[in-house]
Amino acid sequence: MTALMGPSGCGKTTLLEVVAGRKNSGTITGNIKYGGVSPKKEALKHCVGYVEQFDTLVGELTVRQMLMYTAELRLPTTAPTKDKVARVDETIARLDLSSCTNTVIGNALQRGISGGQAKRVNLALSLIMRPSVIYLDEPTSGLDSNMANEVADCLRSLADEGRTIVCTIHSPTAYAFGRFDDLLMLKAGKVTYSGELDAAARYFERVAMVKPPSGFFSLPEYLVDLTSNGKYAAVSKDVDFRALWAKSEEAATMGKLVSAQANSDIAARLVVPASMPGQPRQLATLLRFRMTTHYQNGEFLGPRIGDKIIFGLLILSLYWGIGDDEDTSSIQSTASLLYFISALCGYGAAAFVPKFVEEAVLAIFTSLLFSCITFFGCQLQGSFWVFAGVYYLTTMCGICLAYAVAAIAPNMDAANAMLPTYVTTCMYFGGLFLLYDEIPIGWYWFSWTSFLRYSWGAQMLNQYSDSAVGRYPAYVTQSGPVNVLDFYGMKGDIMAHQGEPMMSLGACVGLLALLVLIFATCGAFSIAYIRHATR
Repeated sequence: MTALMGPSGCGKTTLLEVVAGRKNSGTITGNIKYGGVSPKKEALKHCVGYVEQFDTLVGELTVRQMLMYTAELRLPTTAPTKDKVARVDETIARLDLSSCTNTVIGNALQRGISGGQAKRVNLALSLIMRPSVIYLDEPTSGLDSNMANEVADCLRSLADEGRTIVCTIHSPTAYAFGRFDDLLMLKAGKVTYSGELDAAARYFERVAMVKPPSGFFSLPEYLVDLTSNGKYAAVSKDVDFRALWAKSEEAATMGKLVSAQANSDIAARLVVPASMPGQPRQLATLLRFRMTTHYQNGEFLGPRIGDKIIFGLLILSLYWGIGDDEDTSSIQSTASLLYFISALCGYGAAAFVPKFVEEAVLAIFTSLLFSCITFFGCQLQGSFWVFAGVYYLTTMCGICLAYAVAAIAPNMDAANAMLPTYVTTCMYFGGLFLLYDEIPIGWYWFSWTSFLRYSWGAQMLNQYSDSAVGRYPAYVTQSGPVNVLDFYGMKGDIMAHQGEPMMSLGACVGLLALLVLIFATCGAFSIAYIRHATR
């Protein structure tokens, strides 16, 4: 059990990420060996445990659900369910989590398990694979001394079972520090000490010619302050502990020990297990654990269903029964309503920057709910199922667009700014604010990329193409009275069947579906190939 210490910025976390095969930026030189063998990066993912400094838990799951979720994702598909359950039960018992097994993990807004329990659950996730080596980044950070000591005891017991434990640690309690066997100290990316913990004080006393002060200093505080040439260490700032270590007998002895060390047991584990879950299996696991939990969570469902009810009732209060009126003002108001409904799908997605599959399934229900309120309350014309289907497709377009923007943007603030900006731009080219014939030639191409053009076009054709209201000459142009579809330029060869004078409803729906596919593909490729976070 090794403690990795040093001043802030000395490279502790970087070193952990390099040897764990997690580093994805910068240039790495040298060799990484486990038991005398250089492992493949993919093998490290399955054979080495890594516990990050900050919790990576899913707040809405219970402790048992979180561990089963991890077991389904990380254990081979050939492992029977009963074996996975047994592995989870073993891990719960091993880390003393029985008292909170069925407790929701919680988050900043929902009370759940304690901080110490959360640390142990994070550790439990890495133990599901039964790794021989476990790396932990600041496992005691944010904990009081009692909880920190509990975590140290837990790690000590794991090390006593034959596992290699390596922790970055900052300002540990004296008790927690004493649970370690070895100490590795860094400064500016270089080693200042590597060896037995009990020998560290004697080594620095010999090379620095100073003794640890008595009083309020603990040994770990003193060692960090000393190697940082701190003001309390009573040592010259000219002392280079990195150079002293490189020349020391202890460094030469450690080098020989590392070169000669080989562990066939660890080397045998450094292979990629067969039959690991593929992406379809991982997706099914995601849906089974997270989607079903979300669908039982009022905080998740409330905003998604509530906004449809609120906007539906708002629309009813403004446009009640207007859909079959033949006067010009009612026809214009209905056309604007259909445009607003289409635009709402793009802005609505911006509120969630969604998880694609979860939102897509839920959108079937919310689209039908909103469509029932709006279509029948406003007495819209045409087919209800066409109206609902186009609304769902437009919702999916907004979801996929948000999915793509979230994948491309470097952070959530940027995504929440980019998405409304794009949707607002699309509104100018949807056909209501600026008639198609009036769009400048240099901008006309953009109208073909606007999902609002196809969504609104489909809704307008469904509303007016086969109704008496649609034939009513409600508008007057230079060439004389025209109906609403002629006025808004919903005709032409590109989106019309041969011989038909107006746009094709089927073409509008098809092009809208194509945009859904394009946005979804952009999102998938962006997630796969764009990396904003670097380690």
